[in-house]
Amino acid sequence: MLHDLLLLIGGLVLIIKGGDLFVAAAIRIAEFLRMPRVVIGSTLVSLATTTPELVVSVMSGIKGEPGLAVGNAVGSVICNIGLILGIAAAIKHVDIHLRALRTSLLAMFGAGILLFLMTLELRLVRWQGVILLIMGTVYFVWNFWENWRDRKPEDLAEAQAIEAGVTTTRFAWLKSKPGSLVQFLAGALIVIVGSHFLVDGAINTATRLGVPSIILGLTVVAIGTSLPELVTAITSSRKSVSDLAVGNVLGANIANLTLIVGIAAVVQNVPLDRKTQLLNFPAMLIMMGLLLWMLLTDRKITQREGLVLIGTYIIYLALVAFESLPHAVR
Repeated sequence: MLHDLLLLIGGLVLIIKGGDLFVAAAIRIAEFLRMPRVVIGSTLVSLATTTPELVVSVMSGIKGEPGLAVGNAVGSVICNIGLILGIAAAIKHVDIHLRALRTSLLAMFGAGILLFLMTLELRLVRWQGVILLIMGTVYFVWNFWENWRDRKPEDLAEAQAIEAGVTTTRFAWLKSKPGSLVQFLAGALIVIVGSHFLVDGAINTATRLGVPSIILGLTVVAIGTSLPELVTAITSSRKSVSDLAVGNVLGANIANLTLIVGIAAVVQNVPLDRKTQLLNFPAMLIMMGLLLWMLLTDRKITQREGLVLIGTYIIYLALVAFESLPHAVR
């Protein structure tokens, strides 16, 4: 049992550190390419920060635990809105440019509703996974092209200023283009190793405790793999670039609901139980609706609303813990 817990904790630590290195390098590479911040947030950074979920999804499917992958993806969506955006807003209110995020919001809701409908028969099969993969790929390619085409001179100037601000420290080489690429690859490798430990530890711990792996995926694993989004959100909030944080969360949610779940279903058919499906998928849609209501009321997420999101997420975790308690007792 101790060995499994050490694997679980060690995997989380590696994912946190590797994700931090990976995301930072991805942002710098995007800046070197003179890409505007909204493109960086809603496409490249969101894809980079969902790398832990992607690796966990693939490894879970290979190891015969696709429920862990789906639980991780759905749990990460709930965590991204409730905990990640909640903490970012609690630190400093998050301003929203609703027009720029309208497509991402609609895509997130559409993917969430579609996934809920797909799982009504308590399973996800390969052809459904293929549909989700196609949807996710089309969205990210189209969104990238749309934002890149409509970029403004001030966006390019902003990216150039960021690149010019690279300081001459002893780690300056890592902030260069070759150094950023090396850091990017090193971070990805650390995430892969950490995900391997995390999946093994999670599967073994769930088995020993008698808890379904999807429950562990919805909670511990989801929070652990969402930490790169948390780092990005807090940093963006402190630097008053909240559009990067929100774009990152929306893009990461879309990636989780399409690419991550899609890959899990393609690798292996995913069975679900009714209690898990009736609790977690509605919770995901409720959290999305709460976010939309906040954005439509005053075009921002206030500090008080950030605390509401955090409180809602805590209530959700309590419900998941209560629902899984009978399993643990057995």
